[in-house]
Amino acid sequence: MKSPLGEYENKKLSLFHIKTALIAGAGQVVDGYDLTSASLVLFSIESYFGASLEAVSLMLFASIIIGNIVGAVLFGYLVRHGRKKFYGIDAMLMILGALLTFFVTTPYELVLLRFILGVGIGADYVLSPLITAEYANVKNRGTLLGISGGFMWNTGALISALTTLSLESLFPTSVLWRVVLALGSVPALAVVVFRRMFPETPHYLAYVKKDLNELKEKYGLTISSLPNSRTILRAIIPTLILASLTWYFYDIVAYSGVFFGPNVIAEKLGINGIIFEIIILGIFAVPWNFSSGILSDKIGRRSAQALGFVGMGIATLIFAMLIGKVSPIITLFIYGVSTVFNALGPGTVVGFWGVELFPAKIRGITQSITVLSGRLGVLTTTFLFPILLQSLGITGVMVILGIIGIVAALVTMRLPEPNQKSLSQVEFGELSKSPLIRSEEDKGEETF
Repeated sequence: MKSPLGEYENKKLSLFHIKTALIAGAGQVVDGYDLTSASLVLFSIESYFGASLEAVSLMLFASIIIGNIVGAVLFGYLVRHGRKKFYGIDAMLMILGALLTFFVTTPYELVLLRFILGVGIGADYVLSPLITAEYANVKNRGTLLGISGGFMWNTGALISALTTLSLESLFPTSVLWRVVLALGSVPALAVVVFRRMFPETPHYLAYVKKDLNELKEKYGLTISSLPNSRTILRAIIPTLILASLTWYFYDIVAYSGVFFGPNVIAEKLGINGIIFEIIILGIFAVPWNFSSGILSDKIGRRSAQALGFVGMGIATLIFAMLIGKVSPIITLFIYGVSTVFNALGPGTVVGFWGVELFPAKIRGITQSITVLSGRLGVLTTTFLFPILLQSLGITGVMVILGIIGIVAALVTMRLPEPNQKSLSQVEFGELSKSPLIRSEEDKGEETF
């Protein structure tokens, strides 16, 4: 079926596309900055509150991840009533949660503010890729999603490491962690106004609101009519389960390094935690995240993610076998290779599936479910990693993570390929083996 939005989706890459991707990516900068900076000041907070590592991990990480879940589910439902309407609210929540951390005096206040910050970030995990994809052209959609997602996340993480390194000599540890965490509000402050200025997305106007007049006014598209259809539940569920599983597996593997790399892994290698993060992010992550978006538009999302998972898995297994047996430089390089495959594959692509494989009417819900799955993976890491580390040691944990990476590659290969496909083709069920839609007149099928 010919796409009603074909004229818009087939446009060449423009400044508008780039601006929307960068503004969307600011939320990912906040998330990358915040989670990484929290791991860098972990011991400072532990000392300040006189709490154990497990208790501080719960305060810093579990609270924000639970907030992510609430934010993703809530805003995943709300965006069916408009993308623009809620674009900016997520940034305001991030500003509030990060900025007020400077004034924290009790663990309970820290947990509350981390939760609020988490709600904003969870909302942004739904809104930013969804809106970026709906603004994007077909040819460069993967690159735009990659820049606004994995590239910006690791850029935020790198900024947090550089910021912590530059400030640690200026403040005592009792103040340093407050300053570092509060500065996470800066990227959100920079974009909250700009997000409110963008027009409603063309896909929302066409397939959800069905407002032909606004489509013509905002985008110059003259469309005589739009198809009426409903999404078939039984056609959605298998793809949604596979997409969710890949994000769950990815976050188990990836966040083990995010949370404990600057502390546990760096300590094993005899490297300062902040320097460790700067090396890993600056050399092995950020440059390859940028390349991944372009790669996913060339070889496809599925191939890029599967290749990345396999590379992560094999490199992690080699790391497990060699840690403590060879020089720290060699071990660090192998860990870096795992990070390169992470960035080239799932670290960039895993957030695409929830928005690229499902129709506009339920795109917020499907993205929120995949985000929820990823956050459950983070919670798995938060609770189980310290326990497994004590019982199995770093080698045993790395073996488990390597195996999970390889399993995730096999799951990835079962997903449909959305590369160079119009999002309108999803509306007509052209990316799925089972039709995703039926006409309004069809009866007897469970629909959304």
